[in-house]
Amino acid sequence: MKQKSISVIMGILGVFSAYGCTSNSLKVANQSLSLPPQVVINNVQLQKEITIGIGSDRTNDNDILEAFVDVQSKVSNAVTLQYRFRWFDKEDYEVGQNMSMWLPLFLEPKDSIKVTGVAPTPKADSFKFYLKKGN
Repeated sequence: MKQKSISVIMGILGVFSAYGCTSNSLKVANQSLSLPPQVVINNVQLQKEITIGIGSDRTNDNDILEAFVDVQSKVSNAVTLQYRFRWFDKEDYEVGQNMSMWLPLFLEPKDSIKVTGVAPTPKADSFKFYLKKGN
């Protein structure tokens, strides 16, 4: 199984704490934020409601990249979110463009879930995980 590299990116409004990850800093609303790899968020409020832990990625038997992301609620009420994965090749071009749909994610109070994504093609070498408030 070959080692897959993972892209590092964050949305301007995104924040989370992740375990054991190298972090970057970004200033949003005069706050210095510690950012985990591979996550794009569109709402600062999510910082107070969830924690994201990038679990791992692997190549399955068909040489297709699979990604695992841990999402945990930190609040005592239910949280409705939407997520999607986007996949990129070694040159950082998106593969399976326009195939990534927003999917619902519902977390009970203090609940956690491992979200799994499978690349649409063996050309995928890395991924980005997008998360936003649900409707």
